[in-house]
Amino acid sequence: MIRGFNGSINDIADTDLAILSVGSIEQHGPHLPVITDWAIADAVGKGLAEKTGGMYIPALPISTNKENRGKKGSVGMHSDTFYRMITDICLDLKAQGFRKIGIVQAHGGIFVMKPIVRELNADYNPELMVAQLDMLEICWPKFKPMGILETDTELHSGEGETSMMLHLYPELVDMSKAVDFVPSVKRSDLNYGGFLRYCPDGVWGEATKGTAEKGKRMLELSINELAAEMERIFAIMQNKQPMNGSWF
Repeated sequence: MIRGFNGSINDIADTDLAILSVGSIEQHGPHLPVITDWAIADAVGKGLAEKTGGMYIPALPISTNKENRGKKGSVGMHSDTFYRMITDICLDLKAQGFRKIGIVQAHGGIFVMKPIVRELNADYNPELMVAQLDMLEICWPKFKPMGILETDTELHSGEGETSMMLHLYPELVDMSKAVDFVPSVKRSDLNYGGFLRYCPDGVWGEATKGTAEKGKRMLELSINELAAEMERIFAIMQNKQPMNGSWF
């Protein structure tokens, strides 16, 4: 059973954990739909809520993605708007009695998420504990060493995202249009120029290597890894004692 969304209020009466996932609506090359980050965020968030007994909140589709300007269909917002939105949602959940919130981040361009989470914890621990679960940092570095993916060259629309979408929504993937492209720049260079300046087709990775079986294994591993990381983060906060009047 999925707590929340498709159930009644009785389904979530005994949990103090909410799972909030965040994706993006943006270009994902010629072979993937613009909902790719949202679709992955929603699937992982739903699986994490089911595994941990938390309340499942459908993934937020729009976030910050200025790096993907240059193609129609990439819809985003300013960082300050996103900051206020996430803060308001978390405080609304706190007011309802949720003490723990796991934020699943399936889009790499939300650079403002770290200060949001840090300030919520600094201001509201121990009454509220918020865990940032960034898939790019927690899950993606493990896929190649574990033999799930063949490459570790992806930042966007490559082997991994293509595989996950082939597993989740194969009807939305056109592998006849998949391309491989790895630019000679670093991720941090997106601070100085848009994604499409470095990757003309909108792909940073090796999309042609994607398969549905890889995507299935990626989804399963992601749910398990995020559950373990969330438990670790909450344990840190639960074990803290006040220090000179501060719980942070």
